[in-house]
Amino acid sequence: MPATEDILNSKMIFPLTKPQWSAWCSAFYESPQNRLAQNVCTARDPINVCLRSEADLCSIVSGDKTWHEVGTQGKGTTGGPGWICTGLDLLRQEMDRKFPLPADFELSAAHLFFWHKLERCNYFLWTTADLLMRCEPLDGRCFRHFMKNAVPDGGNWQMFVNLVKKYGLMPKKCYLSNQRSRRMNIMLRSKLREYASMLHAQFTFDGNGQRLPELIQEMIPNLFNMVSICLGEPPEVFNWTFYDHKKRYQCLNDLTAVHFYEVMVACNVDLDAFVCLGHDPRLSSISQGNYQITHSSNMIGGEPHRYNNQSMEVIVRIILDSLAGNKPVWLGCDLSSIFSTKTGPLSLQSHRFDLMFGFKVGDSLSKAERLLYKESRRDAAVLLTSVALDSLKEPIEFRSISASVNGKSESTTTLNEADEAEKNKENYKDEELKKKSAKNQAITIDADWLKEYGFEIVVHEKFVPPGVLHASRISKATELPAWDPMGALLN
Repeated sequence: MPATEDILNSKMIFPLTKPQWSAWCSAFYESPQNRLAQNVCTARDPINVCLRSEADLCSIVSGDKTWHEVGTQGKGTTGGPGWICTGLDLLRQEMDRKFPLPADFELSAAHLFFWHKLERCNYFLWTTADLLMRCEPLDGRCFRHFMKNAVPDGGNWQMFVNLVKKYGLMPKKCYLSNQRSRRMNIMLRSKLREYASMLHAQFTFDGNGQRLPELIQEMIPNLFNMVSICLGEPPEVFNWTFYDHKKRYQCLNDLTAVHFYEVMVACNVDLDAFVCLGHDPRLSSISQGNYQITHSSNMIGGEPHRYNNQSMEVIVRIILDSLAGNKPVWLGCDLSSIFSTKTGPLSLQSHRFDLMFGFKVGDSLSKAERLLYKESRRDAAVLLTSVALDSLKEPIEFRSISASVNGKSESTTTLNEADEAEKNKENYKDEELKKKSAKNQAITIDADWLKEYGFEIVVHEKFVPPGVLHASRISKATELPAWDPMGALLN
């Protein structure tokens, strides 16, 4: 058998040549279908033109359906990242059971977002100091990844819990902040990387980290000022006036966010009673094993992201039990896949790429292979509120009251690259967010799609089988690097 080096040096290497290109070009234009497809795709989005109509998709599923639906839903939370909004939707469901809320009531996502930014800046500096103390190389993957994702908008369930426990909650109307964070992020990233350079220089000069805490304490006030100037600081004390579900005027004065959380939420909802279960089908991941993502927190002393790995069959059954028990389910999924659509259900059959290109696209790799080859990752959170079952009590489709905005990952643009095009892009994005928020339509998720692109759920422990619950409570966990697809931050 020839060695690899011999193979690479042989004529088996396949360089592109002009005769080959000419032959392919001639064969391409001999087909009228290719000419039509080219005309369409050069004028329109090639993925959208392969999208089947909503009516066509709905006709695929037939037969009677039995629905299990969460009783109280209300309006989906807007004004912040999807992971924060989805978490607030989950808590609002529990609030509404104890204290019927106005139909348009929302909790403030901007409040948690402000503290997320400030806490993440502090976390970045102290983690940088820790990496320096452990002699992590500056050109190593860990350091490079951390510098690239210095202060992201994204997060995870545990980040949400960390924020709520420390800073509480408040109604949206009590803190209305503009969420134009893109330009602020550019400045914060630049300043944080400058501070990282200063910490490294000091560590190199001293040969130890004795002066690093002192430097960090001098840096944090400047970052607080920048976040406060760009977003506006949330009020320490606020008054909440509203009309209740019976149209009676109510006024609660001199509230704090922590007090509001303790009185309105914590007395009915124990955040520690929620269990995070993941589905990672890669051979490297053990079933029922616990996994923890390094550098996945947003505050010093906060809990990192952690999940217990389970089969999709177990996860789907737990989802069904929770929805049947009138409790919504947080779902971490991949909304950036080509199967995600702006309208219509999320379905594996939503596109017909073979009609346009003559071959199938996007459905050849298994779920495990998509994770291995970076084709898929958990990037968004939705709140499942209902499920339709067939005659055999098997799930057909799920519904969610809200969905995270489907967008690209956090920009890594530098100050020198922030030009007028970025400004136009931001204004366009803001308009799109306003339109999406105004519609606030539920999304439908086919059960088959959820099994392929759902990666994580957060559910109350009473719906988790004893064996699974016991496994999730074991303290020992395998650490995964921050760049692992199962540790990707949610939009």
